[in-house]
Amino acid sequence: MRSVALKRTARRALSPRWLVALGLLVAFIVACIFLGLWQWDRTSNILNAERAANAQPAPVNEVVSGIELDDASIGRPVTATGTYRNESTISGRLLGDETGVWVVSELVMSSGDAIAVVRGWSPNTQEITTVTDQVQIAGIVHPDEYFYADAAIDEASLVTISSSSLEQVWGVDLLPGFLVLTEQVPQPIGYPEPVPPTVQTGDVPFPLQNFFYAIQWWLFAIFAVVVYLRWLWLDARDSTMDSTTVGQS
Repeated sequence: MRSVALKRTARRALSPRWLVALGLLVAFIVACIFLGLWQWDRTSNILNAERAANAQPAPVNEVVSGIELDDASIGRPVTATGTYRNESTISGRLLGDETGVWVVSELVMSSGDAIAVVRGWSPNTQEITTVTDQVQIAGIVHPDEYFYADAAIDEASLVTISSSSLEQVWGVDLLPGFLVLTEQVPQPIGYPEPVPPTVQTGDVPFPLQNFFYAIQWWLFAIFAVVVYLRWLWLDARDSTMDSTTVGQS
């Protein structure tokens, strides 16, 4: 019985109307395959471009500007040359199991722009050596912290680090976000211990949107095949039923 149905469906598929439908199906499948491959290549290109960008430090002014930090800038390694001026501490910061402070300084660059730099961690503020000479630094771009946003701004010790709160404390204009220092030349005695970056820096998130777009096109092709076969089978069955009804009449 099944072989009869298959033969009947095959004969129906060779009819002119279904041969045209088959041609359209093949064209659609080919288009979906190429569109899926294009999205797949785009996924790879995005990964390669972002990895290359993240691997190469750029001057901070090329990455951070304006009044808001671009999401694409977060985690980027940057370089800067300037002089430290104002300084504050961010209390309640852990390094391992020990609580201390983050030492954050205003770095004024030759361009006139200034940005907050977390120079490191210290168990207390008495052992910190303030840098007054020009320095060359490398760091990681971080977004402003927004937890405890309603906390009072205390010039002696802040609980969060953000460009807006530091602007109030220091009375200066700052670029958005802040840097976590990774290298500095020169490095003075009594320098705070390095703070590990708190954002992702070693790699970039997999672009799932483009990946799913690629899969989506291939699923469209599979769905089209299923719909074609289903309609062909139903058409072949209906034509057989019509022929049987006519014969009985």
